[in-house]
Amino acid sequence: MSDTPVPPPPRRRPDWWPYVVFTFLALQGLLYAMPHQRPGFAGLVCWLFGSDSLLWLVIAGAIGLYAFVKALVRRPFWTRWRVAGGIGLVVLLLSPMAFRVYPSSHANRPSQVRFRLPFDGPITVGWGGDAPGVNYHVCTPDQRWAYDLLVTRDGSSHRGDGTTLDDYYCYGLPVVAPADGVVVRVFDGDPDMPVGVLGGGTDPGGNHLVLKVAEDEFLFLCHLQPGSIAVQVGDSVRTGDVLAKIGNSGNTSEPHLHIHLQDTPESTFGEGIPLYFHGYRTGDQLIDRGMPTGGVSFDGFTGQIVEHVEE
Repeated sequence: MSDTPVPPPPRRRPDWWPYVVFTFLALQGLLYAMPHQRPGFAGLVCWLFGSDSLLWLVIAGAIGLYAFVKALVRRPFWTRWRVAGGIGLVVLLLSPMAFRVYPSSHANRPSQVRFRLPFDGPITVGWGGDAPGVNYHVCTPDQRWAYDLLVTRDGSSHRGDGTTLDDYYCYGLPVVAPADGVVVRVFDGDPDMPVGVLGGGTDPGGNHLVLKVAEDEFLFLCHLQPGSIAVQVGDSVRTGDVLAKIGNSGNTSEPHLHIHLQDTPESTFGEGIPLYFHGYRTGDQLIDRGMPTGGVSFDGFTGQIVEHVEE
């Protein structure tokens, strides 16, 4: 009888796709870390890619589909390496959730412009402030310190059932210039959208205008009523000048005024600048300079109610 040793079975080569998963995880880590170094535009681009849930869903889905088919063809279905790759895929899929608050390079350099509130009377802050709980805009680079402003009574923004635009207390109110500036952009041509219809018009901001209020500081006023904009590009405006009326154009669920400050005159590819308002009252308290906060609950709007005070 032969004593020839039996050769060991050939070593199984590991699947290559987990390496791809871990490479993408490393890339996503870099995309997250880079903006926190406050590099400006480079960080903004990294943030836009890293926070894009659809992009990472497509990437993780494509790898996951390949891995599933490969496991069906090449048994056993589960190996330690495949389990590790699968866990990595789940982490990759959920990774955009880490991009919650954009670390703008202007975070410690707020505007020195003295801004007033953009319309008169009691104003409810729907969304505004520095944290996710009071301002959903904080994850968006250019709108990092944006506000959504409206008018409420007893926590509601409208009378009756709120099915028509005229039901809303803020609809049609005059919007005034929050600061001296020069008009650098005007868009007027989108219709007011029906209440609750999102994504309408040709621009998410709807009818809007942009004021240059200081060097590399541009103030956006959005969702304006069609035909109401009273200024043109190149016009100089003074604080308190009437600019337009509050409408419901663009991507908006109900009439309100969106306002934010950024470092470019074009939307998306700019970084937000902290926007503080001056000379306003909230309750019995007079605020010389502040960042009013918003909030929404099942019972209605819970943000601060503020009102401009003439100086």
